[in-house]
Amino acid sequence: MERVRRDERKAAEEEQRVLDRQIQSENERRINQLRKKADDRMTTMFGGPTSSGAATKDVSISDETGHVNLFQDLEREERKNLGSGNKEYEAEKAQEKREWESKMGIQVYFADGTNDLAKKKEWYEEMPLRRMGAEPKKRRHHRDSSEERRLEEEYDREKKQKLAKLRDERLKRERIEKGREYALLHPKEMEQKKKEEENERKNGKPRYNSQFNPEFFRK
Repeated sequence: MERVRRDERKAAEEEQRVLDRQIQSENERRINQLRKKADDRMTTMFGGPTSSGAATKDVSISDETGHVNLFQDLEREERKNLGSGNKEYEAEKAQEKREWESKMGIQVYFADGTNDLAKKKEWYEEMPLRRMGAEPKKRRHHRDSSEERRLEEEYDREKKQKLAKLRDERLKRERIEKGREYALLHPKEMEQKKKEEENERKNGKPRYNSQFNPEFFRK
């Protein structure tokens, strides 16, 4: 089974190589035809041979590795230019460098001893450090001492009155809760006390209501 697969791969590779050679040959044939037509056109227009050589000469478009390279001639010319160098370009760059050095030399000469060369600022151009680090001052509203004292006394008085009122309300709630608790725990006694109080009212003698202070009544 492995041998069959290996033979199939070899056959496929061979078929691909044959196809590549056919494509390369076809491309070379088309290139040669195009160049021949171009040379014929130039001969007809100018009456002489072109610089590209004889029209019937075949041109190879494959490199040393056998791959198709349509830019072989262009790459060959670039390698020639790279080896010899572009003298005009080098001369132009050298001229620009000389002009820049001359200009910088004049600037350094006139800027020598100044703050422009040292990249410094004058004292009046810099922000004072104490202002840069200082925090903005907060505005304070000053009042008369007597006015402040009067407001403090008024505030203390209102606070005491409010606390006294809350204390009285708390004591009242506590007395009511104690009376309700005593009535729930001693229903018979409360019924008896109500009858006695009712009789006393009929007789015209008021009596202290034990509901608001059961401890005092028990005494």
